[in-house]
Amino acid sequence: MGNKNAKPKGQYLLELHKKVPNMNMDEILQVFEDFQRQSRGRGRLSKSDFVKVYKQAFEGKNGVKALAENIFTAFDTDNSGYVDFEEFLVGLSITEASLADVDKESKLKRLKWAFNVYDKDKSGTIDRNEMRAIVRAVADVVPDNSFLQGLSPQKYSDRLFAEVDANGDGDITFEEFRKAVKQNETLFDLLLPSPT
Repeated sequence: MGNKNAKPKGQYLLELHKKVPNMNMDEILQVFEDFQRQSRGRGRLSKSDFVKVYKQAFEGKNGVKALAENIFTAFDTDNSGYVDFEEFLVGLSITEASLADVDKESKLKRLKWAFNVYDKDKSGTIDRNEMRAIVRAVADVVPDNSFLQGLSPQKYSDRLFAEVDANGDGDITFEEFRKAVKQNETLFDLLLPSPT
C-alpha cells in the first residue's frame, strides 16, 4: 500500500477511507500527522510508546496504563507487538463511531473490538478479573464516575458481569457479549472502555 511513512494519498488514501467511512479525508490526514508525531516518524507504536501517549493524554492518571495496554492489544490486530498507522486509524474509527450511526458490519466490528479490550489474555472469553481490571482502569481515568452508579468499581463490574454472563459459567463469550448489547444498547456504553 505504499510507503507507510509517506502522507496517505491517491489509492492508499481511498482504501483507508473505505476502512473508516465515519471519518473524512481531512480527519484521516490529521490523524496521520498526529500518529507520525507520536511515533516519532517510525510509522508504528510499541506498547510502551502507546502507553506513553495515553499517559500524556490523561495526565498520568492511575488506571491509564492498564487501560492503554488493553486497548493496545485490541488495536494490534496482527499481533506484531506494534500498532501501525492503519491499525491505529481503524481502531480509533471504531472507538469513535456511535453504535446508532453504524451499519450492522461496523457495529459487529465495534463490539468485537470492545470485547477484545476486555479479553486481555486473548482466550476468547472475558473472566470476572478481566472485567474488574478494565472497569477499575476506566474509573481511575474518567473524571466523572457517575457511570458506576454509586457503586465501587468492583461491585459495579461484578453486577455488569452477572448481567452479561447469561449462562452463569463465570466466562463471557463474544456471543453473550453481543446478545447483551443487542438486548440493551445502553449496556454497550457501559461495556465500552472509552475514556471519552
